[in-house]
Amino acid sequence: MATTGLARSSRVSSTPAARLPSLSELAYQEVRNAILKGVLSAGEPIGQEEIASRIGTSRVPLREALQRLEAEGLVILRPRRGYIVASLDPEEIEDIFDIRMMLEERAGYLATLRATDADVEEVEKLLRAMDGLSVSNAKDATRFAERNRAFHERLYASSGRPHLCRLLTTLRVNVERYIRIGAQIAGDLKRVREEHQQIFNAFRRRDAQMVGRLCREHCAATCERLIERLTREAEGQGSGL
Repeated sequence: MATTGLARSSRVSSTPAARLPSLSELAYQEVRNAILKGVLSAGEPIGQEEIASRIGTSRVPLREALQRLEAEGLVILRPRRGYIVASLDPEEIEDIFDIRMMLEERAGYLATLRATDADVEEVEKLLRAMDGLSVSNAKDATRFAERNRAFHERLYASSGRPHLCRLLTTLRVNVERYIRIGAQIAGDLKRVREEHQQIFNAFRRRDAQMVGRLCREHCAATCERLIERLTREAEGQGSGL
């Protein structure tokens, strides 16, 4: 019987077993990345047998991964029909952003109060990593989304509030696939870059009140751009365009 790549690497790796990802974690990352990158679209059934075969595992670790993704709002279990990728309507997206606005304002404020010179330096590196990126195609849009996420997560990590940061990450993941698609088609990058720069400038000045306000406004503007784009797409589909 042929040996899978996963099995081969497991046997020859010198990495301590405690540091190797579990099969459940591998399955979680596989499905999560497929959803965030648009490989699996909203409403699409998740082929459990295919995924389990691809990563070389049984369906038990995959079910554990899907339960975790369901708790994060990325998939939905339909009785007797299996899991599908969750879809959000504009009202649900707006609801998530309302929560994010409050939490990101607080996280930005706390992050600035606690920021060290090293924090500022690392956040600036992530900001600069987005310079020159475009969103002219799906690959570019995915790259921009990943670096955008890294910038915000590193900024908020300076707050020293892990529970707050984990909650923000979960909320961001729920809408990130829509942001990626919206950026790819509409891509008001000039405005986004200006907002990022304003946040960083205030962060570097240690102006906690300003960072909090700008984080909230940036979140609100992102929501506004996304809802507008999704509404236009829905109207276009309805008219047969």
